[in-house]
Formats: sequence, structure tokens, C-alpha cells
Amino acid sequence: MGNKLQAILENYVPDGVQETSDLAYMKVLAKDDVHLTRASLTHFTASAFVLNEMHDKVLGIFHKIYNSWGFMGGHCDGESDLLFVAHKEAREESGLSALTALQECPISLEIGAVAPHTHRTRGYVSCHLHLNLTFLFEANEADALMINTDETRGVAWIPMDEFVEKSTEPEMRIIYEKIISRIKQRSFK
Repeated sequence: MGNKLQAILENYVPDGVQETSDLAYMKVLAKDDVHLTRASLTHFTASAFVLNEMHDKVLGIFHKIYNSWGFMGGHCDGESDLLFVAHKEAREESGLSALTALQECPISLEIGAVAPHTHRTRGYVSCHLHLNLTFLFEANEADALMINTDETRGVAWIPMDEFVEKSTEPEMRIIYEKIISRIKQRSFK
């Protein structure tokens, strides 16, 4: 069996011990489509890190579940094209219709634990793991934004140098620092 996720993972070049370890585990789980769904407590997700055209601001949302500012993203729900999932989630969570992927490969990948919580429609959600791939996008800062009131309490362009401190989740700050460092090291224009 082959899917787009397996191709992405095969071509991904890990940076550091964390990504090398996480990538090896993700490659094993990507062979079984059950991990593209929430039927497994270990499942793939895709996130969008959206920059403005000057690449000095990040589009953030205020997550209701985590009570924190962060990037956009969501579950694959059976879809193996995680770039597509990240693009779809960014549109749904921000209201933006025009988003440009700055590269087709992820800028980051990591495995993260999600604490048990109550979801507005699904009720109790057990502790589980997100096998997350983050993709980098660009959008026009002047385009109208929309708050997705089902999932968020806000959406805003945040100066890149302030984005990490807006997050109240220590485990996410590490990820945001990693992504921002990579953006600053590379040229995407």
C-alpha cells in the first residue's frame, strides 16, 4: 500500500534527534491507514504555519481547548495528502481563501501528546498522540479574517518575534521556536 503521506515521509530530511526518532516511528505507522483516522489513539494531523507576505508575522488562532494562541491544523480524517489537510484547516480556521504553500514538504514534524478533554460535539476525548506534520504557507495580511467560533476565540496576525510568548503551552513553544528558527535560516521568496 502506498499513499501520499508515505511519500512525504520517505522524502523528509529530519533535523536533529527529535525528528529522526519521530520520523522513524511515523514511517512505520503510515503503512496502516487506520492512523489517518481518529479510530486510532495514535493518528496523523497536519498543521499550517501561515506567514504574511513580509514574513514578519504569523497568523495565529486562540484555541478554545488549549486556551492558548497557536498555529492552525487538524485531523486527517482518512486523507493521506497532509499538505491538502493543512491548507483546508487553515482556510476553515481563519476564513482566508488565498493561501500559497511556500514548499511542498513539511517544515517540521513531531509527535505530541494530547491531554484528555471534552469536545463540543464528540464529548469525552481520551489522551492520545498526534503525529503532526507542519506546512508553511503565505497569505495576504490585508485579506479579511473570520473567527471560527466553534473552535477558536480569536484570529490575528502576530509579529513573528512575539508568537512563541503568546502560547501558554510549554510543549508547543518548543515547536514554534523550531519552526521560526528554520524560517529565519531559509529563504522562501
